[in-house]
Amino acid sequence: DPLGCVEVAEGDPIVVASALVVSGPNASLGLDTQYGVEIALKERGTLLGHPLELQAEDGGCSAEGGQTAATKIASNEDVVAVVGHNCSSSCTPAAPIYEDAGLTMISPSCTAPSLTAADTHVMSFLRTAHNDNVQGKVAAEYAYNVLGARTAATIHDGSPYAEQLQAVFAKRFEELGGKITAQEAVNVGDTDMRPLLTSIAVDKPDLLYYPIFIAEGGFITAQSVEVSGLEDTILMGADGMQSPEFITAAGPAGEGMYFTGPDLSFENPIYDKFLAEYKSTYGTDPTAPFHAHAYDATNMILDAIEQVAVESGGTLYIPRQALRDALYATKGFEGITGTLSCNELGDCADPKISVVQIQNGQFVRIWPEEEEAGGAALGVIKVGTNAEYPPFESVDESGTIIGFDIELMNAIAEAAGFEVEFVNTRWDGIFVALASGEFDAVISAATITEERKQTVDFSDPYFNAGQMIAVKQGSDIQGPDDLNGKRVGVQLGTTGDIWVSENTTAEVVRYDEITLAFQALAQGDVDAVVNDGPTSADIIRANPEMGVTLVGEPFTEELYGIAVRKDRPDVLAAINKGLAAVKASGKYDEIYNKWFGVE
Repeated sequence: DPLGCVEVAEGDPIVVASALVVSGPNASLGLDTQYGVEIALKERGTLLGHPLELQAEDGGCSAEGGQTAATKIASNEDVVAVVGHNCSSSCTPAAPIYEDAGLTMISPSCTAPSLTAADTHVMSFLRTAHNDNVQGKVAAEYAYNVLGARTAATIHDGSPYAEQLQAVFAKRFEELGGKITAQEAVNVGDTDMRPLLTSIAVDKPDLLYYPIFIAEGGFITAQSVEVSGLEDTILMGADGMQSPEFITAAGPAGEGMYFTGPDLSFENPIYDKFLAEYKSTYGTDPTAPFHAHAYDATNMILDAIEQVAVESGGTLYIPRQALRDALYATKGFEGITGTLSCNELGDCADPKISVVQIQNGQFVRIWPEEEEAGGAALGVIKVGTNAEYPPFESVDESGTIIGFDIELMNAIAEAAGFEVEFVNTRWDGIFVALASGEFDAVISAATITEERKQTVDFSDPYFNAGQMIAVKQGSDIQGPDDLNGKRVGVQLGTTGDIWVSENTTAEVVRYDEITLAFQALAQGDVDAVVNDGPTSADIIRANPEMGVTLVGEPFTEELYGIAVRKDRPDVLAAINKGLAAVKASGKYDEIYNKWFGVE
């Protein structure tokens, strides 16, 4: 293995390390995530016949702390992988140290965009936390659209987390039409914030956004009430201050303050069991936002170890590069925080952001509102589809749009309490049209991809499909390798188009509609068609005269999702809630059986 192997002798433990902030003013954030790691390891007990051992280090919330913890962990050749760190300022110097040691880390809470940016990402780094490119935009949109702020000032503390998060906020706030009156900074350890606040107060901003940590955030909040000009300014922070210690530090001035962070309104049996174990073991409910992300990160590592480890002569060998490859290949991992899939830059999260407010000395989730998630406030949502893809969507003789997707979307709407208006549109450009506001959502056998997630959000997966090859009966093409040098028909812009273009030397022939590709195959104009298996099977069943058949097995895994505009988290929440209800009730199986003939 290029990165080396961890050798675990018979009876010895498999060692996983953690590097979380477990001392100092931000310890409540780190201990909460530490408990998530410990619960995951306790639930597993053993792995491949070996006990599990945790090497827990204090990663701090600084570059120095991150470097120290990473160096210590990297010096232990028995460590297989790392859950950590908590703070982006700690993750940033740690990642190159782990890279040099051949280790892979999964952070539950390092959210700085630079950590997974194409030009700065280090391969050792993955995360189950959201990317602050998401959080910063949500904060700005909530400030502008819900709170009605038109001017805002920001404060950061020089950390990668705070500096980059406020920058994303400011950019999006200005895009919406707002004005940034000041972008200021404090130093970690500062206690007198009055001069800075006085300078900011000159412009009397509608909102002050300071996504920093507990100590400095507490001083800013408590001292803001002493500064003339800030009497009507709304205060807003982020997940780095979501801890009971902040409420104490802020005092009465914190009452009514807003915060963005990961949405913790998880509704799944895994979380129910986790919460019971957390309270039983530690005597309290979770105290900070990222315990579930740490739990998911730990289980991803354990699953990957189980996948790649090899036993020989009583010794277990865990290849480090193979382990890293398995983690990056994670697709459809069902965790507490959602359905996780990792991209090539290490972003694995199923990012959902909520807004909480301090009410009567407690953090209370206020957005998305429950009635929004239930669909009551949505009314009619406009859903785009390309009705040229049976059995998912097509137009019948009467001109009505029908299909599996259509029936499923109607069932979701009924379960969630909203209505649907379908719009038939061309596939080419459908996501651009969605992002520009022509629709609220798109259901059209759309594969969830990282590229598409840059411009739209996706629901939880509702269908698992794979690409298959269709050929004329008697063809010598039997698998993907046989496509090289052939003429292969695809639908323009689909996953099949992308896969054939990137993985074969075939001549790719693109069609606006998949049915045209099959007609070309029947006429001998192309040698094969690559397309989603279920759709291809339906076309072949409906047109036996074509003399076309499917060969081999699906050679990709594809998760279909309902695409939603990024500025409609209310629609996304309602769709996910409705989809879960449809699956739980058995209605999904009924619809599937109707359109595909099997359960």
